[in-house]
Amino acid sequence: MKTCDALVIGAGMGGLAAAALWAQKGHKVYLVESHYSSGGCAGYFKRREGPYDVGATTLSGLRDGRPVKKVIDKLNLNIDIAQSDPGIVVHMDGNVINMHSDLRELSNEFKNNFSIDCHSTLKKWKRYEDALWKALDVPSNFPYLKFKELLSLFRKDTRVLLFNPQLFFKSFYDFMPKFMRESSDFVRFIDQLLLISTQQTSKTCPAFMGILGLFYPMDTYSISGGMRTLAKTLEKSIKSHGGEIFFKSPCERIVRVQGGYGIYTQKEVFFTKNLISNISPEVFNTLLEGPGFKQNKGKIWGANVAYLNIKAKRPIDNLYHQIHDQEGSLFFSISRPEADSLIQRITVSSHVDVDDYEKRDNHYELNKERFQKRVLAAFNKYLLNENIETVRVESIGTPLTFKHYTGRPKGEVGGLIHHSVFSLFRLMPNKAPSEDIYFVGDYTFPGQGIVSVFQSALNSVKNKSH
Repeated sequence: MKTCDALVIGAGMGGLAAAALWAQKGHKVYLVESHYSSGGCAGYFKRREGPYDVGATTLSGLRDGRPVKKVIDKLNLNIDIAQSDPGIVVHMDGNVINMHSDLRELSNEFKNNFSIDCHSTLKKWKRYEDALWKALDVPSNFPYLKFKELLSLFRKDTRVLLFNPQLFFKSFYDFMPKFMRESSDFVRFIDQLLLISTQQTSKTCPAFMGILGLFYPMDTYSISGGMRTLAKTLEKSIKSHGGEIFFKSPCERIVRVQGGYGIYTQKEVFFTKNLISNISPEVFNTLLEGPGFKQNKGKIWGANVAYLNIKAKRPIDNLYHQIHDQEGSLFFSISRPEADSLIQRITVSSHVDVDDYEKRDNHYELNKERFQKRVLAAFNKYLLNENIETVRVESIGTPLTFKHYTGRPKGEVGGLIHHSVFSLFRLMPNKAPSEDIYFVGDYTFPGQGIVSVFQSALNSVKNKSH
């Protein structure tokens, strides 16, 4: 039997970050993962032309005080990142909206494309966004607040939220000024943008989450080598602090024992004092003997994903694109140009209902074919240019693909969908009551993506120190 201080189940980005942070604190850490590689829904797979990002993932949250910046600094990670400005290029009805990092430039884009003068509104919302990120960092056991933590929200940099309670009790649509709501094109633009980050549109999205979703492209970066680089760098950090990673080791059983937990995988038996789960709570409960942890997760989206590669004499420089079409929108994430290669790899995703992909039958294959045609039509219309010599489809992924490789129920991706501030209490707490069980990942923090799961990893360490 192998013994450790902390064992992490699941090497998604949240699990990698948690394992690295706990190991850095001096804990003996083991990380067990059923797959042969790390990263989960934000991971990678290798092909001859290079590594593909599994999901159309962006790297955000790198401003001072934001979760990704904190993790990188705390672990002293050495990665080559560059800000993307514009963060996202949106193609809509023949128009191009550049989501610039500068507020004035962004408001000019909105004015030129939607004839709305909203700089003063965006400036006010930006203050809210800064305060929201500070407030989200306050709870050590999100979403629950201790009395001392509640009092800290009255400090200067977050109390603006307390004076604007409509942020938490109105939808983003109702929160927007009338002149914004009267522009149906602007609302449609906002709706598709919010789908990327909040999994829903403006009429159901709480205002505070809508503001976070609107501004996240202003804090968007690319990473040399894609998500593989981030995953491998976190693996290196874990190992450099004495941690060990066990790939192809699916967890089969978790038993509460005196002083900790027994973890049974296909290959090993472990004993740990602290157990950190980076897998679906639904799956965790099937492994845990004895009382489990309930979560009313509600409906969660799935994704269709296309993996393309192009050969171009001149690379595509803007790496993140959202293309509107008759079915909604597609999100394109393009690999950074490499000095010694003319190849760029592209991951394209779109939301789908997981219930439409329950089995591999004729309907399933037809859906894949339709999605491939849709992706190529969008690429050829908006991104193809005279410098691109070849466009090749590597493969198509569906919810069943994600189910197979990540183990998430029905292949669901992204976080929980929140319709009000009260629905945050559907999230798993970062630490279980009266037990040394911790939860990290997008089932534990609002929103989705690396920024959210990194915050949950930071919270797990804060809980251990309490």
